[in-house]
Amino acid sequence: MTAASDAPGAAFAGQGMSAQEAPIMRVPWLTHRRLVVFVIGWIALFALVSVWVSNPFQSETSAAAPADYWHVMFLHGLLISMVGLGALLACQVLGLRSTHVRVWIAAGVVAATVLTALGGLWDKKIPGDEAPLWTQISGFFALDEIFLVLLLGIIIEWRLRTDARTLPFLAAGVAAASMFVAAVMGHLAGWMLEYGNTPGLIDRYARYIGETRSDWTNNLIGSHSHEMVVAMMAFTVALAAQQFGYQSLEAAPRLLARVGLASVAAGTVAMSGIYVAAGFTTWAPPPWLTSHHGVNGIASDDVVTGIFVLGGGLVVLAAYVLVGAGTLASLRRQPARLAALWSWTLSFATVVVAGYAIELDTTHFGAGDPKAPGAANDAVYTWIHQDLGLFLLPTLVLVMLAAERLVSRHHQRLIGTTTLTGTTIAFAGTLTFVFLDTARHGPGYIVTTIGLTLIGAALLATIWYATLSARSAAMAEGHPATTA
Repeated sequence: MTAASDAPGAAFAGQGMSAQEAPIMRVPWLTHRRLVVFVIGWIALFALVSVWVSNPFQSETSAAAPADYWHVMFLHGLLISMVGLGALLACQVLGLRSTHVRVWIAAGVVAATVLTALGGLWDKKIPGDEAPLWTQISGFFALDEIFLVLLLGIIIEWRLRTDARTLPFLAAGVAAASMFVAAVMGHLAGWMLEYGNTPGLIDRYARYIGETRSDWTNNLIGSHSHEMVVAMMAFTVALAAQQFGYQSLEAAPRLLARVGLASVAAGTVAMSGIYVAAGFTTWAPPPWLTSHHGVNGIASDDVVTGIFVLGGGLVVLAAYVLVGAGTLASLRRQPARLAALWSWTLSFATVVVAGYAIELDTTHFGAGDPKAPGAANDAVYTWIHQDLGLFLLPTLVLVMLAAERLVSRHHQRLIGTTTLTGTTIAFAGTLTFVFLDTARHGPGYIVTTIGLTLIGAALLATIWYATLSARSAAMAEGHPATTA
């Protein structure tokens, strides 16, 4: 592929650092391209390893069962890779020009991704596994650094560039701050799991709010996990909006994108307040739309995150369907972008549409009650909505953003089409798995596995073609041709 217009990155000229540049000048071979490809490869590898950890991967076996500590810590190795990929893309998509910001993000991503994942392989109990625990903690501190530096980089651009004073930057900054708050709650919960009431202030505060230390710890863990994943999704929407051309939108698409981004930013702020209050007090978000004496109903925090953040993101991305020809026909020429839009849509359908339907029929599904008629369906949905709806599908949005920047248009067709097919099949399989046949290795499981296999193939294709596209990208950007 020699045409500059078809070379990866050609459409993003002037947006931040080149993929061929090295964020850390003293390590010239560690280019931005290599870092992104490394993280995507790490995600693919860790997802493959999860097959041997639990198949299907069930970090939570039911809504009421206590989470398996090792599964949760293992999963952190995958999720932090997702955050690292988003941080690396932010350097390019948001045009973060500060050398110090880019250096610290690059170094932090490598440290957080590797250390958290390696520690998660053996961090099986607490207290007890000190070496892997502190390996993971080192990675968590690197993640804290990423959040703070990201926020600093966004603030710097906001102050220095008029074109950065936009809703995508605002939403990204709010999301980065929210993720840091969630990380702090996670640190505090981890400390109490490891060291109990030391120092005594912990026990005194628990008594002050009227809870046991164990209950307070569980509150922090719940708030930490819910806020972190949704804030990362808000950050993903902001990156997608910016990369897809927010500044060039006009008329109805621009209005739609502005409404959606305002909703995402406001929803992230409201969500953060809810989870901080729920984490540090005895207050719990009340259910809405209740029936059957309050048994059925949607938790109010689910309303905020589902409607304002995930729903707002859907509105943002829908704006780009109206661009150009005004139909999906224009998006067919951009399959990676179409795959990103579809992945988000399926995430919304899995988490919000299916989730609300289950919450409004708790008398049937049970919310963890093993005696409920639909207890088996609810148990499958517990991990399906988490591992696919909240983790995998949003990660694919980031991978498609990377593919659009790093892979030639010709090869984007293969990646985008494979992702579209894989996500569609996996979604059909999950619906079958949750609502029709909950057999562990039944038709739902088989269809979902076929879809996940195609998604895995798309990840491998992204890694392969991003590597092969290095020479054409270098030529398109006016750099001497190099290998990937």
